Amino acid sequence: MGQRSISIRTLGDLVAYGYGMNALCERCRHRVDLDMQMLIRRFGADFVYLGKTLVTRLRCTRCGAKGAETISVQIHNAQNPWAPQHGSQRRA
Repeated sequence: MGQRSISIRTLGDLVAYGYGMNALCERCRHRVDLDMQMLIRRFGADFVYLGKTLVTRLRCTRCGAKGAETISVQIHNAQNPWAPQHGSQRRA
């Protein structure tokens, strides 16, 4: 049985397939979970997050620096495995 290939390119794709993101400040190394619903409200579900399109728009809440590394992480929720966990999401 072959594996199914999926394409995850947009913020909407991330949420639809049960992924979220966290950001790591390049200056002070502060790490925070990104609020995916807030990002979708601000940029739209069709916003392509790959490359530098998102990281250049983030600002660290600790030191105020712009620029971050982002990491996609799979999120599990007992009620809906494809939805973000609302209690653990914080703004960057």
